[in-house]
Amino acid sequence: MSANRPAEVGHYLSRLMARGGATGPHADGWGVAYYEDRAVRIFKEPAPAAESRLLAMLAEDSLKSTALIAHIRRANPSIFGRAMKNTHPFEREWNGRSWSFAHNGKLSGLHQKNVRPDGRFLPIGETDSELAFCHMLEAVARGIGRNGRYSPAVLVDAIRPVVDELATLGEFNFVLSDGACLYVHAHTNLHVLQRTLSTADEDLKMILLSTAPLTAEPWQALAPGSIHAYSQGEDVLQACLATLPAGYGPAAQRRAHADVTGGFCRGSWTAALASEAPA
Repeated sequence: MSANRPAEVGHYLSRLMARGGATGPHADGWGVAYYEDRAVRIFKEPAPAAESRLLAMLAEDSLKSTALIAHIRRANPSIFGRAMKNTHPFEREWNGRSWSFAHNGKLSGLHQKNVRPDGRFLPIGETDSELAFCHMLEAVARGIGRNGRYSPAVLVDAIRPVVDELATLGEFNFVLSDGACLYVHAHTNLHVLQRTLSTADEDLKMILLSTAPLTAEPWQALAPGSIHAYSQGEDVLQACLATLPAGYGPAAQRRAHADVTGGFCRGSWTAALASEAPA
């Protein structure tokens, strides 16, 4: 969720909660990240959302935020089961901000490639999702540097080659946030709803995103392979990416993507990808 002023989202959390083990199979954990300016407050449990007293409390509470990420998890593969270290959203600090990330999908073979970030961002858990998050933050840190200020377009340019590479490994729908913006990749299946509520003081503008619509309102499917940046309840950037085939593209294309940022791990990523087809 992105809004132009602090907004309550308890109604939508209630709808999401039911999908976490009651009306849906995503019963291996849940998490909610509320932003307060640069800092994020994260609540999460490696347990079914539908059975969580904590999530029920959050849904009924009056906590407000201008940027929020909520996630329900289905462990895939199941060996990376219910554990706090594997529960989304994940969080890291960079450039004096809390960055959070949640992923829907599976990146088959990412761990088997044995390509790990070699900078400050390392995974704590076992998921492909957290490993992908670390790779993306490495690309951000290398591509932007600690200049303190950057535009959504600059950040998207920094992560675009990484997103293209990771998307060849499987399904890579994600939401990434620094508190100011939500950066969204709609790889296969992601929907958006824009709402405006008129009040006496200031109109409330809200953007809601979900893998599948949460309500009967007119949600719209985002174009597959597109990146969007949402801030203050508005779509501030639409950057369409090339939609890659189910398998890898030509080796030359992969090298071209990696060369833009110097490759993951200073060049080791491209060699690892070229060594074999995805699992």
